[in-house]
Amino acid sequence: MAAQISVEVHDEMLDINEPHAYDESIQSMQFYEYTPQTQGNNNTTGHPIKIDINANDCYLLPSRSYISIKGQLKKTDDSVYAAADEISLINNAMMYLFTEIKYDLGSMSIEKISCPGQITSMLGYLSQPDDFSASSGLKYCWSRDTTNNANSFEFEASVGQPAAAYRPIRNATFNQGFAARKTHLLSSAPIGSFSFIIPLSHIFGFAEYRKLVYGEKHILTLTRGSDTHAIHRLAAAGGGKVDITNISWHMPQIDMSPEYLAGMRSLVEQKITIPMAFRARTSEQITLTQTQQFTWRLSVTGGIEKPRWIIVGFQTDKTDTQIQNPAVFDNLDLTNAYVTLNSERYPLSDVTTNFATNDYAKLYDMFDNFKKDYYGIDSLVGGTQVSFPTFKTLFPILVFDVRKQNERLKSGVTDIQVKFFFGTNVPANTNAYATIISDRYFKMSSDGKNMRVVSV
Repeated sequence: MAAQISVEVHDEMLDINEPHAYDESIQSMQFYEYTPQTQGNNNTTGHPIKIDINANDCYLLPSRSYISIKGQLKKTDDSVYAAADEISLINNAMMYLFTEIKYDLGSMSIEKISCPGQITSMLGYLSQPDDFSASSGLKYCWSRDTTNNANSFEFEASVGQPAAAYRPIRNATFNQGFAARKTHLLSSAPIGSFSFIIPLSHIFGFAEYRKLVYGEKHILTLTRGSDTHAIHRLAAAGGGKVDITNISWHMPQIDMSPEYLAGMRSLVEQKITIPMAFRARTSEQITLTQTQQFTWRLSVTGGIEKPRWIIVGFQTDKTDTQIQNPAVFDNLDLTNAYVTLNSERYPLSDVTTNFATNDYAKLYDMFDNFKKDYYGIDSLVGGTQVSFPTFKTLFPILVFDVRKQNERLKSGVTDIQVKFFFGTNVPANTNAYATIISDRYFKMSSDGKNMRVVSV
């Protein structure tokens, strides 16, 4: 039978007999606030801050939940900074305050992110719209850096010119993102006070599971890290610290109309099994050796979990002092990189790169395509956070699309290796950060009264 080449359609304005659609299945969605047992250890390095939600007979929607963090940026002696001091929290600073964040449902570990600062920063640069920093981003301490400097002065005075001929000179080291974050923090009373909210979707791929979860205990654990990783300043400003005064988890609880509630309860009573699938994020970090070639073997759960994207960023000397900025990345004179999955190579041909001669368009194209391929957002509708020039100097993040896999890779353990080639030796104290985005599967199983998450 021949394929039909075209089919006639009609304009929807002609559907005058189409009934009005309305939805009254949900009676209310209220956000409830949950806190740790104590806020007394919020600033103890290495301490796990644990928030439990016991929801035995509640329908919760984790995908819409968010974390609230309140506190103050102050000097190490507890005094406050002056408005002229060149100091601020770094971009995405709340995530850099923790070394690990994990999510458990009952006894099942759903997702765990190590180095959440670097991992969520890379994903944010890839996914957020280009105007995000100038619009709503600051509500979770997001205002992208425009240079790698703690400099909030856009102009400097011309030297040696008479007053009548005075012209301001644009400051080459001005950092618009730093200036926006500093202005926000130092305009508060007391100076340095902040209150940010972090959507769960900024951290976990599990937030893409947009269904209700019934009858399980939800556990969020944030392990406190060093203040140094979240602060960027000039040396003259003096050392700072971040005092978290309150941290809480806001979870929406759903109340349904009686007929839908009865239907939900009957599903539980029938002892059904519900599939639960999402694109999970796995993170890893490694210190590179001072050579021109490096192979990094990554890990992922075999059998039920298959990698779809691998994202990598490099940083040299970014986390030791507050003078450094761990929210930006380095290109390390990278000349080529690729991934192998059980010896299958991605991409198949070399992506030859020379940052010195501005030959990195192919690498940027891999970066730029992620938003369209992952979220289905065309570049004509909205661009990414990172422009072509700043990709080279501030955000050279590598994106490997490994979705199209040979049939023999779709069962058993996957051996993942990332191979890097550099034009010069890698500098000392250089770390690589990677996140693997994979298909992950669980199921919710009912015993007739309660639901439990179990692995497939």
